[in-house]
Order: sequence, then C-alpha cells, then structure tokens
Amino acid sequence: MEDCNEYVLLLRQAVEAKFCHKLRTPKDFDLLAETLTECLGERVSTSTLKRIWGYVSTTSMPRIGTLDVLAQFVGADDWENFVKTATACQAPDEADAPPAHLQGAEDCMHSEAGQQPTPLQAAVPHVDRKWRRAFLTWMLPLLVLAVVAASLVLPRLGSTAASPKAYVIRTGQRFASTNDYLRLFGISYAQQDWSAPLPHRTGIILWGPAYLHPDWHNEGCADSLMPTITEYWQPADTTHFTPVSISTRNTDNYLRASSFNELRITFMKNLPQATADSAYTFLGVYRLNIGQSDSTHLVWQRVAKECDLANLDYLEQLRN
Repeated sequence: MEDCNEYVLLLRQAVEAKFCHKLRTPKDFDLLAETLTECLGERVSTSTLKRIWGYVSTTSMPRIGTLDVLAQFVGADDWENFVKTATACQAPDEADAPPAHLQGAEDCMHSEAGQQPTPLQAAVPHVDRKWRRAFLTWMLPLLVLAVVAASLVLPRLGSTAASPKAYVIRTGQRFASTNDYLRLFGISYAQQDWSAPLPHRTGIILWGPAYLHPDWHNEGCADSLMPTITEYWQPADTTHFTPVSISTRNTDNYLRASSFNELRITFMKNLPQATADSAYTFLGVYRLNIGQSDSTHLVWQRVAKECDLANLDYLEQLRN
C-alpha cells in the first residue's frame, strides 16, 4: 500500500496518535484489533489492519466500512467526515517558514516524477517540496486531530455556568458520572468511560477504573481509598483468549505505561463507600511504581491527594 491515498495515511497516523503506539509488530495489530472491539464494539481483523498499514502487501483499497470504524476511533463520525475535516485543514499560510525541527522530514506521500499531483499536493503548490513533505507528514495530522477535538468540545463548553478550574479536588470527593469530572478539565466527550487523555499533556490520563473489575481487577485497599492500585488483565471469560494473548496484553500495557511515564488522575468507580448517585470517587494522582511493576501486572502508587485544577503544570513534577 505504498501508493495509498493521503487520507488513508493521515487516518493511520491519527489512529497511532490516539493509540499512543506505532504499529510495527504483529502484537501491535492484535492489540489495536482488541482495542477497537472494546471501544466501539466493532471487529476488524488483524489481517485487514496489516494490509491498511502496509505490513502485508496488497493492491486493493480497504473497505469503506473498515475506514469508518478507524475514523470513529479517532473521533470522526465516519470516513467521509474524516476526509472532509482533513480537506478543510490542508491549506497553510504561504508566508510561514517551516519550523526548524521539521526541515528535511521524510515522507512517503510524494508523487513520483511524471505523476499527477495528489489532492493534498495540489492544495499547496506554492511551498517548496521539502516543506510540503514536512507539512503532510507532521503538521496536517495534528491539525486534523485538533479540528475533530474542537468540533466535539467547543459546542458544549458554553453551557458551563462557571469556570471549571476554580477549585481543588481532593481524595474522597465523589461524582455521579464521568462527565461530571471530565468537564472540570475542559473535556466534554471521552471515547472510553475509563480513560481520557488530559488535553495538551502527553502521558497524563484521566483514569476511571472500576473497583475489582472482572477483567482488569484493579485491586487495593478500599478502606484507605486505594493508596496503591494493582492492575492486571485476566478476563473472567477466557473462551476467546489464550494464555499467550493474555500475557501479550499485560506486556503491552506495561510497555505503554512505562514508556510514556504515565501519570493517572484517578476516579474509581463502585468503591464500597460509593452510592448510586456518587458512583466515582476521586482517589488522587498516581504514578507507576517501577520497582513493583512488570509485564504481568502494574502497581500504581498515589503521589498526590489533591489536584489543583487552576495549575496543572505541577503534575510534571510528580512523574518518575
């Protein structure tokens, strides 16, 4: 699929950004397929994903239904909506100079000599080839994600009566739903109830795990509001999983959390103290205990009992 159109390549880049992981190995494709099923209830085979990413050679374009699923994963309504959003973002200011760190960037979407320019290349004829490659490779995918996020967030921000960052939340504070705490951070929509990235802060996650989840477990001392949380994936129903796939899932989870040096702002669901109208309890800010974690389980340790919504910069100081 070396000559696939730019929009498919942009979709691949957007999926990897959302997935927080480059797809390079068969395990990566297996994990993405499982994630799509969990998040959207849609099954896309690993062989199909490998063809889209060029891991397996093919001469055919992917089905629209498959592209719809991947587009929904990154926040678009469907493939057509993703393409429209990408098209709306594709014209740069010709007076702008390329950032220094993008000069010389590689790109696989350029036209060979004698070929007709692609739609995205035709939209930027006034910029030199090196900058156009850099723009197509790095800037455009980020613009697509920004526009999609803005279309979801901005319509609902105006309904907030007061500034959501006017106070500090502390361990033990309770919330009725994910939306009640997500909007404090300027988020009006999350694709998964249990996980949402904090805007503009790589590796900081708003985490909403369920206490003693049947598959992810999330074990700890509820009476002390979980000073540590032990997380591991062991599905209650193993009909469709082998020991190898379970081990792979835990290994990938460990590698992702440790490589991104994650922090998790944690709101746990269904603690014994919770009630129907206060399902989520704020537990604090957690970081990975490297010494106690490995490829079989993660141990999250609380490093802050409060979160200052007006000054989130301090979170960087809490990382390992």
